[in-house]
Amino acid sequence: MKIKFIFLIALLSLVPFSLKSQVDFIEVETMEQMEAAQKKASDQMLMMFVDVYATWCGPCKMMDRDVYGDPSVALYMNNHYVNVKLDGETDYGRIFATAQQLEGYPSMFILNDDGERISKIVGYTPAEELLDILATVEEGYNQVKKYQSSYQNGTLEPEDFADYIKVVRDMGNQEEADRLASEYVEQVMGTRLKDDDIRVVAFHMDLEDVWWEDFSSDPQRLKRVLKEDYMPAMEKIYNNTLIKAIQNERIDLISKMANELAPLVEEETISWDLHSLPFIQYYYYSNLNSELIDYVDKRFATDRKGDHQWLYRAASHITDMDQQYRTEELLRKELEWYATCISLDEQFDYYFYHGMVLLFLGEQEEAKKSFQHADPLASTQEEKETLSQVMEFLESR
Repeated sequence: MKIKFIFLIALLSLVPFSLKSQVDFIEVETMEQMEAAQKKASDQMLMMFVDVYATWCGPCKMMDRDVYGDPSVALYMNNHYVNVKLDGETDYGRIFATAQQLEGYPSMFILNDDGERISKIVGYTPAEELLDILATVEEGYNQVKKYQSSYQNGTLEPEDFADYIKVVRDMGNQEEADRLASEYVEQVMGTRLKDDDIRVVAFHMDLEDVWWEDFSSDPQRLKRVLKEDYMPAMEKIYNNTLIKAIQNERIDLISKMANELAPLVEEETISWDLHSLPFIQYYYYSNLNSELIDYVDKRFATDRKGDHQWLYRAASHITDMDQQYRTEELLRKELEWYATCISLDEQFDYYFYHGMVLLFLGEQEEAKKSFQHADPLASTQEEKETLSQVMEFLESR
């Protein structure tokens, strides 16, 4: 089965031109230059930050302009890392990218002073978010070094082992966290889940896992044990189960998500997300466009009859998922859904998305009309600025 994947790029405002600070990068083109950069990091006992880019990559240029030019980012990275830039499409760049299992541009890899990868970041990352990640990695790495000797000697206590896995995961090294979690499951866990077990398996399971019934039986215990990791864990379980359902054509797993996962997050988020969203994503990413359209139409005609907010959320999620592909069959149906929403209640979002779909279809004059209808309904500064940018784009064409 062919499965679609989509990557969305956020649009950010420009950093003022008066700011002169910049991350001090070493441009690397050969293995010898990379080894020299690694020696510099080792001599200074610093981690190495490797930005892998492509010359044609728009988000890479945005990173250079908006993020690496941010004074706070430049100050932090220049003091705490040896910073390297590498074109992923040069001869050596391809070798490095293959070794690091490059997922897309830009990708940033953080290596320790021995050259081992301890974290990676994929995609455009705003300055404040990047600073948070780098600080977490630095703090986490100091903790990791504390646990490693006991782990290597086989003397790591179960509670410390669970802490070790969490720190590695928080640093962004998901592959290593998964490997450690597999060892934990084989070597430490019994038939019933202890609190430390919950902290580990919460990020490494799906709804068919042997622990699911025990895991989900006491939501209050989960919240107490996982604390701030509660919702990230639920999202991970959701994603693991969704991927499994798509790969194995298991619609029954989607129903299980809607029935068993939704109650665990009803107090934390809008329950609509997990009652309807799994079906919408399953049909879309499985290329079952007719089934997707039927699902939305039937739900809106029955238990969601007249609920224009539900219809808008369903339609807008499909629009967002399909930005890259712009499937005409779906776009035409989305127009119909947004028109229905507008007929029931004129709202800014309804007109705005209606205009965006028309724009995707190349119907610019009709798109302008929708955006003009949205204009007097804009109630926030963000809505007004977004609409202004779209109208400026249309006028320039």
